[in-house]
Amino acid sequence: MHVELTREIARRFNHLYGREPDFEEKAKAALKTIGKKNSKLYETLRKQYQEQGDHEALEKARALLESQQHITLGDRERLFGYLEGGGKIILPEPQALLTKASKMPGLDGQKMSKSYGNTIALRDTPKEVDQKIKTMPTDPARVRRTDPGDPEKCPVWQFHLVYSNDDLKNWVQDGCRSAKIGCLECKQPVIDAVQAELDPIRQRAAEFSADMAGVRTIINQGCEAAREVADATLEEVRKAMGLTHE
Repeated sequence: MHVELTREIARRFNHLYGREPDFEEKAKAALKTIGKKNSKLYETLRKQYQEQGDHEALEKARALLESQQHITLGDRERLFGYLEGGGKIILPEPQALLTKASKMPGLDGQKMSKSYGNTIALRDTPKEVDQKIKTMPTDPARVRRTDPGDPEKCPVWQFHLVYSNDDLKNWVQDGCRSAKIGCLECKQPVIDAVQAELDPIRQRAAEFSADMAGVRTIINQGCEAAREVADATLEEVRKAMGLTHE
């Protein structure tokens, strides 16, 4: 939600203030810097998008610009704006950075959330993690060990989708449906995988907890780096809005 809200703000700002003086001339000058072949391809894709609404052409043109490492950031933003029929992109739209498991399942089958009380915390002890996963609910049809189950109805299966390889997932599917394996057997590979993921996190957390001065240094350095980026962005914003003093 926050990413999309930020994108909407960026789009609105660029629409209102993105037209710099002589924008098209500057965009065409920037086009010459990417080479004759790339320039021709860019123009073809731009025409396909603007005249035919070809979004595949738009994505190809964007990828072409992203691959041009030698052009300046300002020229790249002008060419992005020229491509879409707008002006210079002063505020780039942030993109979501998602892993393969973009939504982590919770212990009860819902999404993992503190408000649902179904989380595994990054700093939970190994004993706490064991206990949480061992007591996870499973397919309600498996009342007894000998009852066949359906992994699709079991929250543990969602963890296997995140952590397990194909061979292990096939073992779970076959073993659960035929009652060859019990629920605790099914949970153990998940426990092992989660513990392996959390072990280095716990170790680093312990190191940082023992060196608070180092933590403060990291925070201060991060704040300074962020401040430099923010100052540069604000300077661009002020120029676009005509708030600078010559």
